[in-house]
Amino acid sequence: MEKKAPALSELRSVAQKMRKSGLSQIELRGNGFRVSIKYAPVSLALLPCRVPDETPALPALAAPDTVRAPFPGIVLLQHPLSKIPFTQPGEKVGKDALLGLLKVGVIYLPLRSPVQGVVEPLSVKDGDCVEYGEEIFTLRREELAA
Repeated sequence: MEKKAPALSELRSVAQKMRKSGLSQIELRGNGFRVSIKYAPVSLALLPCRVPDETPALPALAAPDTVRAPFPGIVLLQHPLSKIPFTQPGEKVGKDALLGLLKVGVIYLPLRSPVQGVVEPLSVKDGDCVEYGEEIFTLRREELAA
């Protein structure tokens, strides 16, 4: 008997049962599929409290910005048909610039720059498989790049 990947509704049910039972991680494998679900419970002590309005905001330029995988998939750093790279390390890009694509099944999701800045050396290569939340691009804001 051939096993099929679980449906999304089944995965939601598993995730709900995980939360109720206190499980933090589960991995399901079958013929041609692998599903890994991680759950980090949030304690009330870790939730942010309300900050008074008169508190000055911290500078937003302290750390580089990253683009992380919104889903597990395959990273495409060049156009799938023309093979022209979307961007190169060291290149200046604007906010919302197309940096690459994430192929999830038959769908291509755009990976866009959250800020105006300079693309740092990449941690992935074209065609690499990435998991949910894995860092794909790091951008140094233009103010820090000068």
